[in-house]
Amino acid sequence: MVAPIENIGIQTSKYCNVAGLGVLIFDYFLTLEPEIRWTWNRRWNITRILFVISRYMAFAAAGMTSYAVLATRANENCTNFSRASNAIHIITIVSSEGLLIIRTYAFWRNNNKLLAVLLVLAAICIGCGVGLTDFVNDLLAPPANPSAPPTSNCTFEASRSSAIQYGFLVAYEILLFSLMVFKRYKDYRDYNSRLVRVVFQGGVWYMAPMIFVSVVNSVITVVVPQSYNEMLDLLQIVLHSALASRVLFSLYASERDELEETSLQISTFCPT
Repeated sequence: MVAPIENIGIQTSKYCNVAGLGVLIFDYFLTLEPEIRWTWNRRWNITRILFVISRYMAFAAAGMTSYAVLATRANENCTNFSRASNAIHIITIVSSEGLLIIRTYAFWRNNNKLLAVLLVLAAICIGCGVGLTDFVNDLLAPPANPSAPPTSNCTFEASRSSAIQYGFLVAYEILLFSLMVFKRYKDYRDYNSRLVRVVFQGGVWYMAPMIFVSVVNSVITVVVPQSYNEMLDLLQIVLHSALASRVLFSLYASERDELEETSLQISTFCPT
């Protein structure tokens, strides 16, 4: 039987995740027009592929989380379902981070060396985050008791070791954020281009909430009672998907405005 305090925590986590699904659906229709304008008529490349994964895999993650929240799964083995759900969550966040990497790469004037370093560090963070989490889970798991009655592992809560993954995510996002700030004040301090200004400001305003929710999730996973630690599980996905999409939309919009401004200057000062 679930203790009252645990039951309250699990129910709170469920309500927060259902609310996250509502936010995801609302944001999708709110940004559908920019998506149609800026992405549907573009050729397929790595940027568009990452955008589609980040944008639509979030719905698969939200669907699986909502099923875990609403379904009654007493005396079931949810190991495979949990692994699949975690994999979809990771893929969604990684694709969102990929869009941030592309923005940072563009801001650094397509520096290929920087891109290679960022990709290697991303692979290290993913591998270490997932590997260390599984290792700590196995290390802290209680020994199996063959004589004990079978129990369900479908409780809607995460292990404390999940904070390891959030820690690596926070570290990587802070790195991207720092690179944007460093480049802005090192090379673009006296640069008056609207494109540079909008790309930088957009990156800061969109990346800061991602870092914040990752830090909060990490703290919640470690500090609060375990029954509460899935409260922001879906919100983490929703924010990364929604804000990464806005990063891309603002970049495309800034590029167009810069081209229009240049064309206006040329047509104004050059005779026809």
